[in-house]
Amino acid sequence: MRRATLKPLLAGLIAACCAAAAHAAPEMIVLASATYDSGAGDDKATAVAVDAAGNIFVTGNSGTDFLSVKYSKTLALTVGAASLYANGGSGNIPGGIAVDGLGNIIVAGMENGGANYVTLKYSANFGALLSSATYSGGIFDRANAVRTDDQNNIYVTGYSNNGTDDFHTIKYSPALNQVSSAAYDSGYMDQANALTFNGDYLIVAGLTKTGGTNDDVRLVRYDKNLSYLPPAVSFDSGGGDTAVGVAVDGDGNVIVAARMVPLSGIPDFLTLKYDSTLTTLISSAAYDSGGADNPKGVAVDAYGNITVSGFTNIAGAVDFFSIKYDPALNVLSTAAYDGGLADLLSAVAVDAEDNVIAAGESYTASNNYFVVKYNASPRVNEVSPLYIGETANVTFIGRGLLADTAVTFSDPLISTGAASYNSGQLTLPVTPAPAVILGFTTITVTNANGEYYTSAALARTRLRQTVPAGQAATINAMTGLGQVTVSVPAGSFSLQETITLSPEAAASGDIQQAGEGLFVAGNPSTTSLQNLTVTLRYSPADLGDYPETALSLGYYDTVAGWVTLPSTVNTAAKTVTAAAKAANNKYAVLKAVSSGGGIGGPGGGSGIPAKVYPNPYRPGTGGNFDASTLGAGIVFAGLAAGASFNLTIVDLAGQLIYQKSGTADSEGRYLWDTKSVSGAETATGVYIYYIKGGSGEPRKGKFAIIR
Repeated sequence: MRRATLKPLLAGLIAACCAAAAHAAPEMIVLASATYDSGAGDDKATAVAVDAAGNIFVTGNSGTDFLSVKYSKTLALTVGAASLYANGGSGNIPGGIAVDGLGNIIVAGMENGGANYVTLKYSANFGALLSSATYSGGIFDRANAVRTDDQNNIYVTGYSNNGTDDFHTIKYSPALNQVSSAAYDSGYMDQANALTFNGDYLIVAGLTKTGGTNDDVRLVRYDKNLSYLPPAVSFDSGGGDTAVGVAVDGDGNVIVAARMVPLSGIPDFLTLKYDSTLTTLISSAAYDSGGADNPKGVAVDAYGNITVSGFTNIAGAVDFFSIKYDPALNVLSTAAYDGGLADLLSAVAVDAEDNVIAAGESYTASNNYFVVKYNASPRVNEVSPLYIGETANVTFIGRGLLADTAVTFSDPLISTGAASYNSGQLTLPVTPAPAVILGFTTITVTNANGEYYTSAALARTRLRQTVPAGQAATINAMTGLGQVTVSVPAGSFSLQETITLSPEAAASGDIQQAGEGLFVAGNPSTTSLQNLTVTLRYSPADLGDYPETALSLGYYDTVAGWVTLPSTVNTAAKTVTAAAKAANNKYAVLKAVSSGGGIGGPGGGSGIPAKVYPNPYRPGTGGNFDASTLGAGIVFAGLAAGASFNLTIVDLAGQLIYQKSGTADSEGRYLWDTKSVSGAETATGVYIYYIKGGSGEPRKGKFAIIR
């Protein structure tokens, strides 16, 4: 059994820090809220779920009966979408609600004061009760959570007492026939409160009361057939600790919300983040309002932000409270709701747009359901192009953007106009001055509450220039390394052409970039920009021990990856020049990466020499990819001068095409005439080569022949 321990003193320090940070954090923005009063007495919400369309489902109690309701994504109550489950008994408390892939609604809880689990399955909009199932395992049975899998099977967890409380989890078929079940008994009292899926695994979270004293967080893992996957994980802060919610982020990390009761006896929020196998506690955070803090659940958005929700009680004022952390458990924002009297938040969820949904009860003349929807933290996923020297409408697409979201650029030479808002997208006129450099520019979007998002890798400044039909042109753009150039000879285009230059991210792997990349596009040209010449700059800081003269300009091929071109290096100007390959291609100054001990000279991480050219080899075309200055065939360059080597070439099926043991020339090159071991011309296709020298490891690469 693994136990992670957070000592009380450390817990107190973390709580104090988080409390201060939380109080200073932005307040979440309320998008909508709704109250539901059945008119039949107290209504107490206990669980919430959200479907893919953003509809919100809440279950709880109306008196002693289950009451489940459905709201639209705007928190409008769906007409007729409410269900009352009354069995004539008392002590009926729903613990969870879920929506399967077909839109059916599942509610699970206990009935008759813990006489058994009860699970109810409704059609969409609570149109009909499709089926139900009960489980009675002993003296007392309480279901606290329910989830469905991708096959619409239903999983219910809670605890069953037959002398002592044990975790008890049931898997039902979509028709609510029991498929399997699992009990977990630590030897002490065990109560499960929450469950979630982590890929093909099920995580059940709750508490274990060890030795009859303090509670400890308990996490148990099962496969989808409810076979136990040890070990169970325990967490003890030194006081009492109970897991009340569990969620999983996009990386498979497991997030636990727990109620931590230190020696003072006043509870606090505690958030724990484990790796996907529960073997490592990655981080933790606590929150102390100064009063009693009772967490009730946790939810994680698409970017790994974590919202823990519950209620606080400061000097008798009981209010909803939520705190949102980033993936590193730094506080992003908080939210509180005070209806005037007692407001008890019981559950939290995140919808498909990363908005936070909190549900519970608020007391006026009686208890009523209260649901509030908070705006997602701002995030930008896509920015349309910015054109240097032009004003263009630029669209920002992401999450959590609002009509009053502000957009700023780090470059003071980029100005903006008034924004318009439509369906979560912002559009505004943006004007990069002519002096703005070509490349990525940092953007920041800020909501009215002060929450913001910054990115240096989304907004690109581009340059476009129109070339009249038949005329020559020189297109110059400034980058962070200096001026880059695309030269257009006269007569290249029979129609007017627009050439656009845009920055490209760095190449990596066996071939790495030694400067700034460039995308060269032509419109309306769709087939050839081969008459153009591209000159890019390289950065000496990127070279290391790599010789400047071995650099090449390369283009990116979707099959072969980065392919080097016959190039000219100007070491004084720090530029590399080559003829362009084709329309709509990205180019970069490239170096091969040394893996050590190989043939000698600048080799590739998997052995790619500095240059393999022409690639593709197109004999008889008379263009850049025809015979090189060494003669007809393919050149393997970048080998050590006069070094011995072994070369093997195979086709994609692994059939041997060519083998050679030889010696590189005085400039570290070897020319293969493209004839196979039988002496025949090698056919059109993609080939793989392996080359090895001395005691080094074999190196590998690809090239193509087109006849």
